[in-house]
Amino acid sequence: MFNVGIPVLPARPRYFHPLFALPVSSMATTCFAPLSRASPLSVIVLLFLLFSFTTSSDVLYSEHCSSVVSESAVSDDALDPSASAHFQLSSGVVFGADALLGGNSSVLPAYFFFRLRSLLPTQTLGVVQIAATLILRSGGSSVPVRGRHVLGSSDVHFHQVRPRLPRTFFQRGMVSLDLTGVWSEASGKLCMVGNGRGRSLEGNNLQVSALLKLDYPKVVNITSSLIKGSLQSLDAPGSLNHFDQVSVLAYAPEKYEYTQISHAKNSCNRVNDESLGLQSVSLCYYLRSLSRVRFELDYEKNCSTSSCGPFAPGSRFTPRTMSFHQTQCSDDGLVHAYVGFSNYDGFSLGTSLIPGKVLVSEGFWDPVKHQLCLVACRIQNSGHLLEDSTVDACTIRICLWFPAVWSIENRSISVGRIWSNNNEKFSGYFDPVSFWSIDNYMGSLPGLNYNYTRLELARKSCVSDSSKSARKKKYPDGKSFRDFRFDASARNSQGNSTWCYFNPVSIGQTIYGNMFVQNEESLPVSVNVESYSLQNISYEIQLMLSNSSFSMNKADKISAEGIYNAHTGLLCLVGCRVVAPLAAKQQMKRHETMDCEIIINIQLAPLNRREGDKINGTIRSTRDNKDPLFIEPLDITSSTIYIEQATQSIWRMDVELIMVMVSLTSSCIFVGLQLFHVKKKPEVLPSISIIMLVILTLGYMIPLVLNFQALFRPSSNQNVFLWSGGWLEVNEVIVRVVTMIAFLLQFRFLQLSWTARSSNEGTSGLWLAEKNTIKTCLPLYLVGGLIAWLVHTIYSQSRIRRRPLYANQLHDSLWGSLISYASLILDGFLLPQVIFNVFSGSKEKALAPSFYVGNTVVRGLPHAYDAYRSRYYVPPLNSSYIYASPYEGFYSMAWDIIVPCGGILLALLVFLQQRYGGCFISPKNIEPRTYELVPVVVS
Repeated sequence: MFNVGIPVLPARPRYFHPLFALPVSSMATTCFAPLSRASPLSVIVLLFLLFSFTTSSDVLYSEHCSSVVSESAVSDDALDPSASAHFQLSSGVVFGADALLGGNSSVLPAYFFFRLRSLLPTQTLGVVQIAATLILRSGGSSVPVRGRHVLGSSDVHFHQVRPRLPRTFFQRGMVSLDLTGVWSEASGKLCMVGNGRGRSLEGNNLQVSALLKLDYPKVVNITSSLIKGSLQSLDAPGSLNHFDQVSVLAYAPEKYEYTQISHAKNSCNRVNDESLGLQSVSLCYYLRSLSRVRFELDYEKNCSTSSCGPFAPGSRFTPRTMSFHQTQCSDDGLVHAYVGFSNYDGFSLGTSLIPGKVLVSEGFWDPVKHQLCLVACRIQNSGHLLEDSTVDACTIRICLWFPAVWSIENRSISVGRIWSNNNEKFSGYFDPVSFWSIDNYMGSLPGLNYNYTRLELARKSCVSDSSKSARKKKYPDGKSFRDFRFDASARNSQGNSTWCYFNPVSIGQTIYGNMFVQNEESLPVSVNVESYSLQNISYEIQLMLSNSSFSMNKADKISAEGIYNAHTGLLCLVGCRVVAPLAAKQQMKRHETMDCEIIINIQLAPLNRREGDKINGTIRSTRDNKDPLFIEPLDITSSTIYIEQATQSIWRMDVELIMVMVSLTSSCIFVGLQLFHVKKKPEVLPSISIIMLVILTLGYMIPLVLNFQALFRPSSNQNVFLWSGGWLEVNEVIVRVVTMIAFLLQFRFLQLSWTARSSNEGTSGLWLAEKNTIKTCLPLYLVGGLIAWLVHTIYSQSRIRRRPLYANQLHDSLWGSLISYASLILDGFLLPQVIFNVFSGSKEKALAPSFYVGNTVVRGLPHAYDAYRSRYYVPPLNSSYIYASPYEGFYSMAWDIIVPCGGILLALLVFLQQRYGGCFISPKNIEPRTYELVPVVVS
């Protein structure tokens, strides 16, 4: 690698090189200086790179941009370090790029990013040389995930409660351009040329050359806060790489001048509701966090008139949601941002910087009134191009505040109003619109309290369990939010199931910071010692009833509050849900759309849980079943575990992984000792049962075949805790490698035995004994498989109606039952050898004690461990078992006794047969036939 210097540009550079932002002639002079000291390979690589760029990447600057901004040579003066922040644009909107990128900009507009790479002063005052990367991306097309693991019902989740939406990804066309050019401070013009590569939405490769022109003023205010321009193709018209002119529009985030603060101060009035004040230290943090929140609009009058919404009259666009974007805040509380409006339910869909659908705004935080007061302006577009966009008169006012008290009816982190400052008689007037947040991604605001209003109804709905068994159980004490978050299956009377999610909002007067953020640490909860057993608690409950891939229907959310009894683990809640559609809300007050006649009773699982202990409960309506707002009862079931149990289970998984490695390593050692044994006594090889060796070989081969991809790429369906961070996937590969070593050793053992018996001419009797072994074992295996199938069928029929939504599909399938039965055959791997010894009458010490005793211990140890585990570990987490998995064998109290005892019996029989002969256990009438030579008279 060579160090490339930055020489002074000549007065008229011939080319701009997009990689180094240098003229090619100067770069060549600098780069070729040390070639005499470089290795031949380095020279070849450098020449190849230089040739590839100069032949395909060079674009004449003077030919396209000299009329916009004159060129100038680079100077040695230093630039202000903060100047680079001015030339960073994100989430700008692109129009006219459908032919280039693909997609439909009317549905999802394309957008762009402008990333500065270098900024150099020139010899002309106020002119700088810029190298940047322009990235264009299409709006995309939603495509279902193919060939990827979708979190299904068999995955184990705990304290990671997030709506399990259908997994889709967006295919996007993209072009990345490396551009160089010059910006003039006086004219506010930026002109750049360059080229790049990309891929269209349809997958076509793109290689384009382009010219970018932007109106980029040094200092912006609310009326000049739009960065607009065009992107033109420099390829020959009619060529494959040529594209039509593209318009770009972006919001300028830096070097902003506030000009409307005096108007903003006169716009906000004190609200009736109590609002929270923000400390100066955290003021900008919370104001910037508004960019992560959606707001729902509530029109106070009928929207059939033309004066409805901030874009009326003359516009048919009546938005349902709004959101703040690129919010910038200064230490003195000054704020500027643009406000996007949309009719889409998704957060980012439809909120791009589209003229006629956004407002640019500025204002300040009033520390006395505890309000954010903003002046906003519409963006008008008189032509068809984005560069024709202009900022209209700033006659719109926005007032936003943070409520100091939450309740079951109102849990918005922020609320506000938007109205027109004009008189009704003037153009641009619209009726006031209220809005409130429908997301909480800001965190808990200091000073926020909760007002419980339905505790008495919740108390009356409680049915306490006063049995002796309930008194012996221990439940969460209410000091950690993590113990109260869980997901569950909800089943109606028809047997239809869906997912639901219980997220605590508050315990007592402590508000949970973020209801839907993963990996949230537990928060300290203030507990009243006198009423320690009873805690006030509130919940946000989501029912996955919507088919939308982007958002939940409002009717699927239930706000609940009530009491929690730490002695009995019982949650008694009263719920409210929004029942009116958004269109109907425009004609009624907000409180009239709430149905608060819902009773929710949930019995939490104990901390010292036993077999069958789960979270269960009901959601039911107290209305008459003929009432339009009546909802049918739902049965709630969940196997979510507590954090202490999860920690214990992760430790158990570590131990089980070690046991798996020890077992596989021991198997390799035992097979190696057997190979050493037959090497010293090769005459015993024909006396080893081929069927036994085939079973053992298949026992290693089949898992390798079924999990062959795990050797080369991380597993995509590992049902493990999200806390593992991928370390189990790495160890899974190690396990597969050790399994392959065991398989190769076992296969070598099988090859030696087969070769020894085939090459010996006096082994016909042994082959006959092998055939008799097959005739005996095969019917036994078939009958056992038939019994396993019958048991599976009967068991599946009995569980089909009561199987929970999260039941493991592998364990309930016929394939899972066959895997368990195959594991049972492998547990009795010595059975063919015992039968073979009976038919052959062999007394050879064919198997080393270390082989048949060691492998018997290896096969029996999982059952002994399962007996211990079922007593001391949490039963519902069997899908996380790594060692002695119930999905890979028969594991129960009975089988944990039968299998080890059966293995010990077979090992004892092999020991006795190798000492006293294979027939010592067989009756005389089935002793192996012997033949006596008698004289024959020949006439």
